[in-house]
Amino acid sequence: MKLMIASGVEADDCYFPLAFAFTTEVSSDTWRWFLTGIREKVTQRKDICLISRPKPEILNVINEPGSQWQEPWAYHMFCLDDICTQFHYVFQDNYLKNLVYEAGSTSEKEEFDSYMNEIEKKNLEARKWLDQFPQYQWAQAHDSGRRYRVMTIDAENLFAFCESFQSLGLPVTATALLLFDEIRFFFYSGLCDSSGRVNRGDMYTKPVMDQLEKLMTDSIPHVVMPLEKGLFQVTEPLQEDEWIVQLSEWSCTCGEFQLKKFPCLHALAVCEKLKINPLQYVDDCYSLDRLYKTYAATFSPVPEVAAWPEASGVPTLFPPVILPPPNVSVNDKAKVPPSDEELRNAIVDILKVVDSKTTAIADVLKRLAEKFEIDLTPRKSSIKTMIQNELSS
Repeated sequence: MKLMIASGVEADDCYFPLAFAFTTEVSSDTWRWFLTGIREKVTQRKDICLISRPKPEILNVINEPGSQWQEPWAYHMFCLDDICTQFHYVFQDNYLKNLVYEAGSTSEKEEFDSYMNEIEKKNLEARKWLDQFPQYQWAQAHDSGRRYRVMTIDAENLFAFCESFQSLGLPVTATALLLFDEIRFFFYSGLCDSSGRVNRGDMYTKPVMDQLEKLMTDSIPHVVMPLEKGLFQVTEPLQEDEWIVQLSEWSCTCGEFQLKKFPCLHALAVCEKLKINPLQYVDDCYSLDRLYKTYAATFSPVPEVAAWPEASGVPTLFPPVILPPPNVSVNDKAKVPPSDEELRNAIVDILKVVDSKTTAIADVLKRLAEKFEIDLTPRKSSIKTMIQNELSS
C-alpha cells in the first residue's frame, strides 16, 4: 500500500498536512485523481507554489491541457535535493553536485551565473543536463520569491506521523480513521498554541523574530548612503561588496528581502538609519493572527463506516494494471538507486560489524550491493571515497 500526501508550510516554519490518500500503485492516473481532489476539496486559489519531485508521472498530469496546476493557477517547482540526487546519479561527481546545490540555494543571480559557468567549464554535458529544467523550477535566485525559501521536501518529517500508523499493519479504513484523528489533534494543538501567543500580545512567529533579532545585530557595522528615488546603498567597512535597498519595493540586490518576505540585514540597516519600525516590512503570512487562522478549521466527527454514503456518478477508482515486459518476472521491479546519505549510513552500519582494520573495500562494496540489491558499479569511485573517509575518521 502506498501513501500519497500533500502538505503545506505554516508561519512557524512547520509542515502541516493538507490531504492524504492510500493507493496500491502510484501512477499518472492516481496522481491525476489526487491533485484533482486537492483542487476540488482543499483550495481553488491561484498563484500556488507546488513543490514536488521531478517524477514523470507527476509531470505528465501537471502538463496536461486544462490542468489547474499550470500558470497562473500554480507554479510547479522541484525539490533541490532530488535535482542534486538525479544529477549525481548521472554524472557521479561530488564536486559538481555541490556546485549544483550551491547554484540552486543562492539568492543572488550573479552567484547563480558564476556557479553555472563553473559547472559548464568542468563538464559541458552537465550544464546541458541542468538546462533541461527551467531555472525558476529549481534555483532560488530565479523563483520570483514564490517558494518562500522552501527548497527541499523533508520526507522524514513529512511522512513521520503517517508512517507510524502504516507500521501497525491495520486495514486501510482503520488507518485512515486513525490518521484523521491524529490530524484533528494536531490542528487542535496548533490552535491552542497560536491562541496563547496571540493573547500574550505577540505579533509574529518566533522563527521570524529570532532571525530578525540576529540580522539586526549583524547589520550594525553596515554603512547606509541615501541615493535618489528612495534607493539606499549599503556597504560594510573594509569590504568591496555593496547592496542597493529599496524599501518601497521590499527589495535588495542580495535577493533575501524578496525571497524571505521580511527585511534582510541590509534593509534593517536602512530602517535603523531612518529610525523606522522594520516590522512593517514583514509579510502578513508570518503573523500570529495568520497562524491562528491556519489551525482554526473545524473537524466534524467521522461517522461509522456503515453510514458512509455511496459515491454517485463517480466510477470506482482502481489502480491501473501494469504488466511486466516480456520475459521479465513480476518480482523484477526497477530498483531506486540509494542516495548518498543512505549509502553513507549503510557503510557506517557495515563497519560496525566487521573488523575495519582488516576488511577490504571490495568486501564492503559487495555487502552494499547485497543490501540495496542493485548494481553499484557506476558509483564505485564515489563509494570508495565514502568508505575511505569513514575508515580514516
